Amino acid sequence: MFTNILLLLIIFALLWLLLRKRAGAEPDEERLPQFPIPRPKSGFVEPPRQEVKIRFDEKENTVRIEPPNLILAPNKQAAWSSPSGKIEIRFSPNEAPFGGSSFISAQDGVSLSGLPRPEAAHEIALNYLVLFTTPDGRLLNQTASLVVSKREQAEQSN
Repeated sequence: MFTNILLLLIIFALLWLLLRKRAGAEPDEERLPQFPIPRPKSGFVEPPRQEVKIRFDEKENTVRIEPPNLILAPNKQAAWSSPSGKIEIRFSPNEAPFGGSSFISAQDGVSLSGLPRPEAAHEIALNYLVLFTTPDGRLLNQTASLVVSKREQAEQSN
């Protein structure tokens, strides 16, 4: 009787191994995903940027924004960056021309606004606040303005 049970166990083990092999897996090996994992195809194209550089002038202890008055084309997004500190950009929530009203970037990072909303005010100067934190922890602020143009190829002005 013990031999019959042992024989049945061996037959089940062989059948199990045969079924696993037929399914394409090795007996002692689990299938691993292929690396790198393929990404799904996407038709997303990032909108072109209009750069806004924010710098700290240590001699005058002030924040410099270039350009201070940005004219943004409706088909472009603002790209705020600073090599010298952390920045936070704040618009009035009721007047923000973008999907959000606050944008934050670490030192050497870039904060992207996204395209202006279609229903946002055009050809009107909107003031925004730049909060700048120096590497040693000082907090400074400066104001600038942004105009969403109706033209597709707006130029930056000072």
